[in-house]
Amino acid sequence: MKYLFLIFIYLTLLASGISADDFTDLVGKGNSAVKEGDYKKALDYYHQAEVERPETPELEYNIAGALYHEEKYEEAVDKFQRSLVIEDVDKEASAHYNLGNVYYRMGDYQNAIQSYQRSLELTPEDIDAKYNLELARKMLKEQMKPENQDQQKQQQQEQKKKDQEQEQQQQQQEQQQEQQQQEQDKQDENQERQPQPQERNEDEMSKEDAERILNALKDDEKDLQKKQQRYKARGNYRGDDW
Repeated sequence: MKYLFLIFIYLTLLASGISADDFTDLVGKGNSAVKEGDYKKALDYYHQAEVERPETPELEYNIAGALYHEEKYEEAVDKFQRSLVIEDVDKEASAHYNLGNVYYRMGDYQNAIQSYQRSLELTPEDIDAKYNLELARKMLKEQMKPENQDQQKQQQQEQKKKDQEQEQQQQQQEQQQEQQQQEQDKQDENQERQPQPQERNEDEMSKEDAERILNALKDDEKDLQKKQQRYKARGNYRGDDW
């Protein structure tokens, strides 16, 4: 099934905190990433632009297209629906057409049929929309068969279970990251509370140096006492007073 993806160049800029040049630059980078097939990078640029200019139909359309290629169909549906307020017949028809493609990929053939029909109301000569409409009708008939309904129900249950498991894994990862961050913060806090070792001044005397000097002084004192004893022995009084 052919997917018609048009990149709209945003022309009408609303007043906001970001300049027109910056907004156009972000959208342009996103469009370039789409052409290169890097849809994740494109979404990053588009979301940056969306923060400052939310609910811009042309931008919503571009985001929806990138989400479609990333197979994030439910998000793409929401964005395509938001882009339907575009005041341009051809662009609105393209939005309905691509919305039909998303529904088709999701197996929601009833909504796909309605989207293709709306697209053809706006652009009756669209061959791709006509082809996809007939294909969706055929798939809907197959889907309505009892055996296919049971299979579809089972697939939906499996998909729901898969989504729940992914959500649980994501929650566990977030909890682990939060615990690791708390432990790191606690370690940093404990480290800050520990007394820091004081650096000894080079001029400060160590205990060993003090003991060595004290012992030397004691030895000097003993030598001095011995000298004094010798001096007293030699200096006895001789003769009478004058």
